[in-house]
Amino acid sequence: MLDRNNKRQVCFNDALNDNNNNNNNKRMKIINNDDNGEIENFAVLTSLDVSKYNDIKISFKDVVKIGRSTSKNNDIIIKNNDVSSIHCIFKIIQHIESNFISVQDLSSNGTFVNNILIGKSNSSILRNGDRLSIASDLHYIVNYENNFKPLKTSFFEKYILTDKILGTGHYAQVKEAKNRQSGIVCAVKIFNPTSNHTQSVQLNRELEILININHPNIVGFYDTFIEPISINTSTTFLVLEKINGGELFNRIVAKGKLRQNETNEIINQLLKGLQYLHSIDIVHRDLKPENILLSITPTKIGQLSNDPWDENEFSIQVKIADFGLAKFIGKFQFTTTLCGTPAYVAPEVLENSQTRKYNKSVDMWSVGVLIYVCLCGFPPFSEELGPPSMRQQISQAKYAFYSPYWDEIDDIVLDLISRLLVLNPDERLTVDETINHPWFTAKKQSLPIQHLDRIQNSSGYDCEPITIQERANTGLTDELIAQKYCK
Repeated sequence: MLDRNNKRQVCFNDALNDNNNNNNNKRMKIINNDDNGEIENFAVLTSLDVSKYNDIKISFKDVVKIGRSTSKNNDIIIKNNDVSSIHCIFKIIQHIESNFISVQDLSSNGTFVNNILIGKSNSSILRNGDRLSIASDLHYIVNYENNFKPLKTSFFEKYILTDKILGTGHYAQVKEAKNRQSGIVCAVKIFNPTSNHTQSVQLNRELEILININHPNIVGFYDTFIEPISINTSTTFLVLEKINGGELFNRIVAKGKLRQNETNEIINQLLKGLQYLHSIDIVHRDLKPENILLSITPTKIGQLSNDPWDENEFSIQVKIADFGLAKFIGKFQFTTTLCGTPAYVAPEVLENSQTRKYNKSVDMWSVGVLIYVCLCGFPPFSEELGPPSMRQQISQAKYAFYSPYWDEIDDIVLDLISRLLVLNPDERLTVDETINHPWFTAKKQSLPIQHLDRIQNSSGYDCEPITIQERANTGLTDELIAQKYCK
């Protein structure tokens, strides 16, 4: 039976009349009236069980309706009790990269993409190669016709995205993925879809930087994709090198603090990556333990670990990550944006917006804080070490080396930190000067090594410093920690 006036595709279930047909292996028959060439096919839903139901061709129309009812103006009619009167609607959407199909679920028994329920009244993108299920019985693979396949391979054609979350931030989530062809496991930074102009600028800036950098101590960049996720929104996937050892933050939390020789090697590698960035006029602006990744090579059977690493660690390669706040900046230029992580941000970043300006030296302040945190396990600036407040401590470069935490740390290390945590950025060590400090070179420098006193905590609070490990275990902010643990 054909609806020739409306040129509809009609799908009949041959099993509607069991009295006339005793064959139990019945299948639905698709009759497509658009096969006369008047309407081009956009995609084919390829049946996963051709013994029961045929392929369905999706015509290149603005809207294609699928359902059971013959009176609801459905373009494709499926006489199956699990199929709703109007089960789903296909829409052809024009996107900046290419056209694509959006499917809206209007059913009671569900429409599924890759075995995930869309949900009634919700929509989902159908990509080439996706599995589409109509109710529980009809399963198809989506195959775009050659004329409509995207010119650029989509992320989902090239990678398998897992549910494993590697990290979460304000603007994006990082998940694990695997390259379908090579099998290489990578990290994918998936940006939250938004029309926010600030986030768009940040994404473009991060992408521009990642494309232009390449260094063994910086996380590797593989590819980028812009993918539609609904009719009106799209998101960006940045495919990055996956680092197996996790964050420096996790290492500090697990161990409480790091040894001097261990810290020396980690910071030395960090400085080499930072030296490269500064040499091409890039300021990172968010150096902290969470953005320092560790690629760990484990020992093999019978192989001893290498100093300064832990047991079962043969070597560690440090990788600088997360360039969301990074920026190209000229040799003699300044930038003025208030950004960074509070405990690691330099004093000049906290200046009044009318007078705020800073350059690459903000990264060197962060390096000083990082060395401090690695060696004693807590930051030099925090609410519990006040008064004054953490912001005022940073603005005044007010910090100390507290006993007994610093009693066993060599003077040469304290000397380096004191030359990095300097209020005046012009007097702060540059990355080149830091790399040439005696702690890394074991050579004498023109300036004598300072002997800095270790002092007892004499702050207004009756409170000892709270370690990174304790902070992570409590899950509290600096201010709440100060309120809970300090008088």
